Amino acid sequence: MTLHAQWQALDSLIATWWEGDLHTAREEDLRQDSTGTLLFLPHPYSSAGGSEATFPEMYAWDTHFINLALLEHGRYDLVRYHILNYLFEIERYGFMPNGNRTFYTTRSQTPVFPNSIWSYYQATGQRDILHLAYPLLKHEYTDYWLASHHQTPTGLATNRDLGEPNVPPELADEAETGLDFTAIFEGNVRQCTPLITNCALVQYARVLSWMAQELGERTEALRWQMEAKERIQRIQDLCWNEEAGFFFEYNYEKQQQLPYWSLCAYWTLWAAIATEEQSNRLVENLSRFEQPYGLATTDQQYRSPHTEFDWVQWGYPAGWAPLHMITVSGLDAYGHHEQARRVAEKFLSLLIQIYQQTDKLYEKYNVVDGNVQLPKERTAEVPSLHGWTSAAAVILGRRVFTDRLAF
Repeated sequence: MTLHAQWQALDSLIATWWEGDLHTAREEDLRQDSTGTLLFLPHPYSSAGGSEATFPEMYAWDTHFINLALLEHGRYDLVRYHILNYLFEIERYGFMPNGNRTFYTTRSQTPVFPNSIWSYYQATGQRDILHLAYPLLKHEYTDYWLASHHQTPTGLATNRDLGEPNVPPELADEAETGLDFTAIFEGNVRQCTPLITNCALVQYARVLSWMAQELGERTEALRWQMEAKERIQRIQDLCWNEEAGFFFEYNYEKQQQLPYWSLCAYWTLWAAIATEEQSNRLVENLSRFEQPYGLATTDQQYRSPHTEFDWVQWGYPAGWAPLHMITVSGLDAYGHHEQARRVAEKFLSLLIQIYQQTDKLYEKYNVVDGNVQLPKERTAEVPSLHGWTSAAAVILGRRVFTDRLAF
């Protein structure tokens, strides 16, 4: 059976999983929740874990990638549910929390969700979603992501949790980046201006500009364009290293770049921040991350800066679905199609290989050895899940076998 046929079979199977992946958080669910931490959502949602026992919540950036796969499978109904849940959370909390649990309401997560709202509008032409979303997205962007606790003297954003009681502050802060946990911020993300967050905010401002333009708000559209351009310039000034040909994390307290090579640099391709020449340099450095089975999150295993962990999961040799989707999308956007296809096929092949062995998809993979054996961080074993790994199978498969990326 060819890889193409194997992918087609898995893609068709994933299309049947969506209904089973749905969870609800209505009043009756809250009453039955033994932990008392579940937060209400008005519509069903496809959780990060799906029908697997792990991660039954609606997570902020996981749901964006799930949305992209749902759009490919024509499940506009479920994407609309997700959007309405997201907008409900902004109305209630002022932003989309990390997840729909009480202990997640002190922080958000990588703000990529607005991109899938725009993708939904492009796919359906339903203008009512623009009228619903635009004022609430403006509120979240301005009053949460530009709020004082996210601001730095550089004009770029940092990540900061507002006080989860059960987690040390430096870990809670880092969790808002989505990278829970990593070595690339040296254990104190509050001193840094994370590339992943600021690249996402560039795209967020662009989405606001596109929405404003569609709604006839041309002055606001120009303002959001300028917001994106100003953030791009700051990223260029502080994070680009000409000698290395790479974007690095910036510590504004130390006023220096941090010496960690990570895939976060390739978010500058996805967010159209890099110049053409910079994209060529980034491609030259792709070999630092490329392994037999995909891209490692960092170029090497860096020492954990957190006393709680000997190893951090967002690092070598782990390969993650969202980072592959973002990197492949970015490479394609700059015309590096050969590299994009090669990376997509490597990771897709690994997902299919492990699925055939176990009947499971997993949270992350060892892209060096081609298995799910990784050093222990928070869990003894890598959790099985659907969520964004299902999305990677759907999205990357289309890239490999139809030469089309869905976003």
